[in-house]
Parts: sequence; structure tokens; C-alpha cells
Amino acid sequence: MSSAEIDIDWHGEAAAIAARHWRRTLWLVAVLMAIGFVVTFVPQFWAREWASVRIAGWPLPFYMGAQGSILIDIGLIAFYALMQRRNDARYRDALMRLRQERRKSLGLADDALDPAMAPATSRSAGSASSRAASAQTYR
Repeated sequence: MSSAEIDIDWHGEAAAIAARHWRRTLWLVAVLMAIGFVVTFVPQFWAREWASVRIAGWPLPFYMGAQGSILIDIGLIAFYALMQRRNDARYRDALMRLRQERRKSLGLADDALDPAMAPATSRSAGSASSRAASAQTYR
């Protein structure tokens, strides 16, 4: 196999990994937006029929309009952040595996990873060292 064929396969696989990441992101956003729509508009749409249902002493449509849907939306945002962090980690790991396979196929030494490509294990340690490095760079 020529090096041009290896490059094409490598780039195609990287594009497939990015496409899977994007599909998972779109699916997550679509599902969470649908849930947000339902909890925001459905109780108010059927307000007369659901007025007899009480939450904390208030009719369900009033409660959902006053604070219930806002609390659920905040929960959806937190859930999105958690799930998207996992999705991004899967994407980064898949690209790192692909990069390592590519280096092996080219017979390159398996040196330490580039700092920009290494996953962050501790935000506080990583941010402190990056601040120190950037402070030295810009002085």
C-alpha cells in the first residue's frame, strides 16, 4: 500500500470519527430540546384539563409556568454538559488511538505525546501550569 493510500484511509477514518461525534451531539441536543419543549408548553396547553392536579398546593400548569419548567431546564443544561463532556472524551480518545495507529504504520517512534494532544487529567494542575507557561511567554 502506498503512503497516499494510507493518508486517504487515515483522513477518511478521522472524518468518520468526527461524523459520529457530530451525530451524537445532534441527537443529544434534539432529545433535550424536545424534553424542554414538552415541559414548557404542554402543561400550559392543557391547563384547564390539568388544573385539578396539584404540586406543592398549586395547580400543575401554574406551578410549571412559575418555576417547574425553569428547574427542569436547568437540570437539562446540567445533563447536557455532563453528557457532552463524555461525548468529547470519546471523540478525543478515538482520535488519539487513530493517531497512535498511524504513527505505528509509518514506523515512527512512540515518543511522548504532544502536550496539546494529551488529555487533561486535572484541571487545577493543568490550568496552573498553563498560566505559568503563558506568563513566561508574554513577559
